[in-house]
Amino acid sequence: MKSKLRIITGLHIGGSDDTMKIGGIDSSVIKREIFANSDGTINYDGSGKKLIEPYIPGSSLKGKVRSLLEHSFGLIREQKKLWENHQNNKKSKKVGSVIDSEFIKDCDDDLLNKKANLIITLFGESAGSGDIKNTKITRAIFRDTFLTKESRKLYLDDKISLSEEKAENTINRVSVTANPRFIERVPAGVEFDFEVVLREFDEDANLPLEDTLKLGLMLLQNDALGGGGSRGNGKIEFDMFDNETLEKDIKNLMENIENQLKK
Repeated sequence: MKSKLRIITGLHIGGSDDTMKIGGIDSSVIKREIFANSDGTINYDGSGKKLIEPYIPGSSLKGKVRSLLEHSFGLIREQKKLWENHQNNKKSKKVGSVIDSEFIKDCDDDLLNKKANLIITLFGESAGSGDIKNTKITRAIFRDTFLTKESRKLYLDDKISLSEEKAENTINRVSVTANPRFIERVPAGVEFDFEVVLREFDEDANLPLEDTLKLGLMLLQNDALGGGGSRGNGKIEFDMFDNETLEKDIKNLMENIENQLKK
Protein backbone atom coordinates (compact mmCIF):
# COMPACT_ATOMS: atom_id res chain seq x y z
CA MET A 1 0.00 0.00 0.00
CA LYS A 2 1.68 3.20 -1.18
CA SER A 3 0.65 6.83 -0.88
CA LYS A 4 1.97 10.36 -0.64
CA LEU A 5 1.94 11.57 2.97
CA ARG A 6 1.56 15.35 3.11
CA ILE A 7 2.27 17.51 6.16
CA ILE A 8 -0.68 19.86 6.80
CA THR A 9 0.53 21.39 10.09
CA GLY A 10 4.13 21.29 11.33
CA LEU A 11 5.27 17.77 12.30
CA HIS A 12 7.49 17.07 15.31
CA ILE A 13 8.93 13.59 15.78
CA GLY A 14 11.86 14.00 18.15
CA GLY A 15 15.42 13.00 17.35
CA SER A 16 18.55 12.94 19.51
CA ASP A 17 19.86 16.24 20.89
CA ASP A 18 23.51 15.70 21.73
CA THR A 19 24.06 19.31 22.73
CA MET A 20 21.81 22.25 23.49
CA LYS A 21 23.05 25.71 22.62
CA ILE A 22 21.88 28.83 24.43
CA GLY A 23 19.03 30.30 22.42
CA GLY A 24 18.88 27.19 20.25
CA ILE A 25 16.38 24.40 19.61
CA ASP A 26 15.39 22.43 22.72
CA SER A 27 13.96 19.48 20.77
CA SER A 28 14.97 18.72 17.18
CA VAL A 29 13.28 16.37 14.71
CA ILE A 30 14.75 13.03 13.70
CA LYS A 31 16.95 13.22 10.60
CA ARG A 32 19.17 11.16 8.32
CA GLU A 33 22.19 11.95 6.13
CA ILE A 34 22.00 11.38 2.36
CA PHE A 35 23.65 12.51 -0.89
CA ALA A 36 21.27 14.03 -3.44
CA ASN A 37 21.35 14.88 -7.13
CA SER A 38 19.98 18.19 -8.41
CA ASP A 39 16.75 16.44 -9.53
CA GLY A 40 16.03 15.25 -5.98
CA THR A 41 17.08 11.61 -6.44
CA ILE A 42 19.51 9.96 -4.00
CA ASN A 43 23.03 8.76 -4.71
CA TYR A 44 24.42 5.84 -2.71
CA ASP A 45 28.04 6.23 -3.88
CA GLY A 46 28.79 9.36 -1.87
CA SER A 47 28.53 11.76 -4.82
CA GLY A 48 26.10 14.67 -5.03
CA LYS A 49 25.15 17.24 -2.41
CA LYS A 50 25.25 16.10 1.22
CA LEU A 51 21.91 16.68 2.97
CA ILE A 52 20.63 16.23 6.50
CA GLU A 53 16.91 15.71 6.00
CA PRO A 54 13.95 14.77 8.23
CA TYR A 55 12.14 11.45 7.92
CA ILE A 56 9.27 9.63 9.64
CA PRO A 57 10.27 6.36 11.37
CA GLY A 58 8.10 3.34 10.60
CA SER A 59 7.89 2.68 14.34
CA SER A 60 6.18 6.06 14.91
CA LEU A 61 3.58 5.34 12.23
CA LYS A 62 3.00 1.76 13.38
CA GLY A 63 2.68 2.69 17.05
CA LYS A 64 0.21 5.51 16.47
CA VAL A 65 -1.96 3.51 14.05
CA ARG A 66 -2.07 0.56 16.49
CA SER A 67 -2.97 2.83 19.40
CA LEU A 68 -5.82 4.48 17.47
CA LEU A 69 -7.24 1.09 16.44
CA GLU A 70 -7.04 -0.33 19.98
CA HIS A 71 -8.96 2.69 21.30
CA SER A 72 -11.52 2.73 18.47
CA PHE A 73 -12.18 -1.02 18.93
CA GLY A 74 -12.93 -0.46 22.64
CA LEU A 75 -10.00 -2.63 23.74
CA ILE A 76 -8.28 -0.08 25.99
CA ARG A 77 -11.57 0.70 27.74
CA GLU A 78 -12.09 -3.01 28.40
CA GLN A 79 -8.47 -3.47 29.49
CA LYS A 80 -8.90 -0.70 32.05
CA LYS A 81 -12.09 -2.31 33.32
CA LEU A 82 -10.40 -5.73 33.64
CA TRP A 83 -7.08 -4.76 35.17
CA GLU A 84 -7.28 -1.33 36.82
CA ASN A 85 -8.16 -2.68 40.27
CA HIS A 86 -6.67 -6.14 39.75
CA GLN A 87 -5.12 -7.73 42.86
CA ASN A 88 -2.23 -8.87 40.68
CA ASN A 89 -0.10 -5.71 40.76
CA LYS A 90 1.70 -6.79 37.60
CA LYS A 91 -1.57 -6.64 35.64
CA SER A 92 -2.75 -3.35 37.14
CA LYS A 93 0.51 -1.74 35.98
CA LYS A 94 -0.19 -2.91 32.40
CA VAL A 95 -3.31 -0.74 32.04
CA GLY A 96 -2.71 1.43 28.96
CA SER A 97 -0.10 -0.89 27.46
CA VAL A 98 -0.44 -2.58 24.05
CA ILE A 99 -3.07 -5.30 23.74
CA ASP A 100 -1.58 -8.80 23.91
CA SER A 101 -2.64 -12.44 24.39
CA GLU A 102 -2.97 -11.94 28.14
CA PHE A 103 -5.91 -9.62 27.47
CA ILE A 104 -7.63 -12.33 25.42
CA LYS A 105 -7.25 -14.83 28.28
CA ASP A 106 -8.95 -12.47 30.75
CA CYS A 107 -11.68 -11.03 28.51
CA ASP A 108 -14.99 -12.95 28.20
CA ASP A 109 -16.44 -10.85 25.37
CA ASP A 110 -16.20 -12.85 22.14
CA LEU A 111 -16.25 -9.84 19.76
CA LEU A 112 -13.63 -7.94 21.76
CA ASN A 113 -11.42 -11.05 21.76
CA LYS A 114 -11.74 -11.30 17.99
CA LYS A 115 -10.78 -7.64 17.69
CA ALA A 116 -7.79 -8.19 20.00
CA ASN A 117 -6.69 -11.21 17.94
CA LEU A 118 -6.99 -9.09 14.79
CA ILE A 119 -4.73 -6.40 16.31
CA ILE A 120 -2.15 -8.94 17.50
CA THR A 121 -2.13 -10.70 14.13
CA LEU A 122 -1.68 -7.43 12.25
CA PHE A 123 0.87 -5.73 14.53
CA GLY A 124 2.37 -8.58 16.58
CA GLU A 125 3.27 -8.55 20.27
CA SER A 126 6.58 -8.05 22.02
CA ALA A 127 8.82 -10.97 22.98
CA GLY A 128 8.12 -12.31 26.45
CA SER A 129 4.51 -11.13 26.55
CA GLY A 130 1.38 -13.04 25.69
CA ASP A 131 1.09 -16.62 24.49
CA ILE A 132 4.57 -17.96 23.62
CA LYS A 133 3.16 -21.20 22.15
CA ASN A 134 1.03 -19.34 19.60
CA THR A 135 3.39 -16.56 18.55
CA LYS A 136 2.21 -14.84 15.37
CA ILE A 137 4.34 -13.38 12.60
CA THR A 138 3.62 -9.66 12.31
CA ARG A 139 1.61 -9.04 9.15
CA ALA A 140 2.09 -5.27 8.71
CA ILE A 141 5.52 -3.87 7.81
CA PHE A 142 5.73 -0.08 8.12
CA ARG A 143 8.65 1.30 6.13
CA ASP A 144 10.56 4.38 7.26
CA THR A 145 8.99 7.23 5.31
CA PHE A 146 11.37 9.48 3.37
CA LEU A 147 11.01 12.74 1.45
CA THR A 148 9.63 12.56 -2.06
CA LYS A 149 12.19 13.50 -4.71
CA GLU A 150 9.91 16.43 -5.62
CA SER A 151 10.08 17.91 -2.09
CA ARG A 152 13.83 17.27 -1.99
CA LYS A 153 14.28 19.10 -5.33
CA LEU A 154 12.20 22.05 -4.10
CA TYR A 155 14.51 22.28 -1.09
CA LEU A 156 17.64 22.06 -3.27
CA ASP A 157 16.22 24.86 -5.43
CA ASP A 158 15.68 27.00 -2.27
CA LYS A 159 11.91 27.05 -2.78
CA ILE A 160 10.92 25.39 0.51
CA SER A 161 12.45 24.78 3.93
CA LEU A 162 12.65 21.36 5.59
CA SER A 163 12.54 22.69 9.15
CA GLU A 164 10.99 25.50 11.16
CA GLU A 165 11.35 26.70 14.72
CA LYS A 166 8.26 26.93 16.92
CA ALA A 167 8.18 28.51 20.36
CA GLU A 168 5.93 26.96 23.00
CA ASN A 169 5.27 28.56 26.38
CA THR A 170 4.38 27.12 29.75
CA ILE A 171 2.48 29.73 31.77
CA ASN A 172 2.73 29.82 35.57
CA ARG A 173 -0.88 30.36 36.72
CA VAL A 174 0.18 32.30 39.86
CA SER A 175 3.05 34.52 38.71
CA VAL A 176 1.78 34.64 35.09
CA THR A 177 5.34 34.21 33.82
CA ALA A 178 6.21 32.34 30.63
CA ASN A 179 8.77 29.57 30.29
CA PRO A 180 9.50 29.39 26.53
CA ARG A 181 10.69 26.20 24.86
CA PHE A 182 11.73 25.93 21.22
CA ILE A 183 10.99 22.86 19.13
CA GLU A 184 11.84 22.01 15.55
CA ARG A 185 9.11 20.96 13.12
CA VAL A 186 8.86 19.78 9.52
CA PRO A 187 6.83 22.57 7.85
CA ALA A 188 3.43 22.27 6.22
CA GLY A 189 3.47 21.26 2.56
CA VAL A 190 6.44 18.88 2.70
CA GLU A 191 5.62 15.45 1.23
CA PHE A 192 6.87 11.95 2.01
CA ASP A 193 6.64 8.60 0.19
CA PHE A 194 4.60 6.34 2.50
CA GLU A 195 4.65 2.56 2.17
CA VAL A 196 3.24 -0.26 4.27
CA VAL A 197 3.45 -3.94 3.30
CA LEU A 198 0.81 -6.48 4.30
CA ARG A 199 1.96 -10.10 4.46
CA GLU A 200 -0.65 -12.62 3.32
CA PHE A 201 -1.04 -16.13 4.76
CA ASP A 202 -3.67 -18.77 3.96
CA GLU A 203 -4.77 -18.82 7.61
CA ASP A 204 -5.75 -15.13 7.36
CA ALA A 205 -8.35 -15.65 4.64
CA ASN A 206 -11.27 -14.72 6.92
CA LEU A 207 -9.56 -11.85 8.74
CA PRO A 208 -10.21 -8.26 7.55
CA LEU A 209 -6.53 -7.30 7.81
CA GLU A 210 -6.44 -4.92 4.84
CA ASP A 211 -9.62 -3.13 5.92
CA THR A 212 -8.25 -2.79 9.46
CA LEU A 213 -4.98 -1.35 8.21
CA LYS A 214 -6.84 1.09 5.97
CA LEU A 215 -9.09 2.07 8.89
CA GLY A 216 -6.02 2.77 11.04
CA LEU A 217 -4.56 5.09 8.40
CA MET A 218 -7.89 6.93 8.09
CA LEU A 219 -8.02 7.35 11.86
CA LEU A 220 -4.47 8.73 11.76
CA GLN A 221 -5.45 11.29 9.13
CA ASN A 222 -8.36 12.30 11.36
CA ASP A 223 -6.03 12.56 14.40
CA ALA A 224 -2.37 13.69 14.60
CA LEU A 225 1.10 12.21 14.20
CA GLY A 226 4.10 12.94 16.42
CA GLY A 227 4.29 15.22 19.44
CA GLY A 228 2.00 18.12 20.32
CA GLY A 229 -1.06 16.95 18.40
CA SER A 230 -3.41 18.70 20.84
CA ARG A 231 -1.47 21.93 20.28
CA GLY A 232 -1.85 21.97 16.50
CA ASN A 233 1.11 19.85 15.44
CA GLY A 234 1.07 16.75 13.27
CA LYS A 235 -1.99 16.98 11.03
CA ILE A 236 -1.23 14.90 7.94
CA GLU A 237 -3.10 13.54 4.94
CA PHE A 238 -2.70 10.62 2.54
CA ASP A 239 -3.47 11.26 -1.12
CA MET A 240 -5.29 7.90 -1.37
CA PHE A 241 -8.15 9.14 0.86
CA ASP A 242 -10.89 11.66 0.11
CA ASN A 243 -11.09 14.31 2.82
CA GLU A 244 -14.71 15.05 1.97
CA THR A 245 -15.94 11.56 2.83
CA LEU A 246 -13.37 10.57 5.48
CA GLU A 247 -15.68 10.38 8.49
CA LYS A 248 -18.32 8.47 6.52
CA ASP A 249 -15.66 6.06 5.19
CA ILE A 250 -14.33 5.46 8.74
CA LYS A 251 -17.82 4.61 10.00
CA ASN A 252 -18.50 2.24 7.07
CA LEU A 253 -15.16 0.46 7.48
CA MET A 254 -15.70 -0.06 11.21
CA GLU A 255 -19.12 -1.57 10.53
CA ASN A 256 -17.71 -3.84 7.79
CA ILE A 257 -14.91 -5.08 10.07
CA GLU A 258 -17.34 -5.87 12.91
CA ASN A 259 -19.68 -7.70 10.55
CA GLN A 260 -16.81 -9.84 9.21
CA LEU A 261 -15.66 -10.70 12.74
CA LYS A 262 -19.19 -11.70 13.80
CA LYS A 263 -19.46 -14.38 11.09
